[in-house]
Amino acid sequence: MSRGNWSTKDVREAREIDVLRLENDVLPLWLQEQQSRFSEWVQEIGGVWDFSPESLDRLEAVVRERYKVQAEFRNQEAEPFLQVAAWYLGEVHNRYRGTQWQVHPDAKGRHRWKWYPFVIPAWDRVDDYEDEDGIDYDARPIVEPLNSLQAIVLEPYERPEPGQSLRDELDAYETKG
Repeated sequence: MSRGNWSTKDVREAREIDVLRLENDVLPLWLQEQQSRFSEWVQEIGGVWDFSPESLDRLEAVVRERYKVQAEFRNQEAEPFLQVAAWYLGEVHNRYRGTQWQVHPDAKGRHRWKWYPFVIPAWDRVDDYEDEDGIDYDARPIVEPLNSLQAIVLEPYERPEPGQSLRDELDAYETKG
């Protein structure tokens, strides 16, 4: 199996990296920690949090209200509120777009989690995505929930295109056809 300049060996190595990011000792600990904090997080914020795409508008409003500047966000990114918010955002992607959590296998570092978990379509969907430049065999979109939350703290003129909202990111999983 190869695509473009990618050999069978290259594809096998890409798959092995995918497995390492999916099956490691860091990811289950992070997921369990955020899930266990979720009910307290909901009590703090109030309201109904049902993992629907529409709930992302509310999540966006809560984060924007709480963090007015990026420096404040970055100083608190490892704190429970933002970690649970990132988990919640990723869970919406998982439930509505069929993604899964992954994290770099060497995720222990300066922060408690050196690289934060991200969501990505499952490996069996790798052929659904194609890199326009032909550089990467694995062109599945990756959404890093903590980075997505940080991006909404920016002023509207600073936000990256496309995807001006958290809900817009759900469209990142459009396939090649």
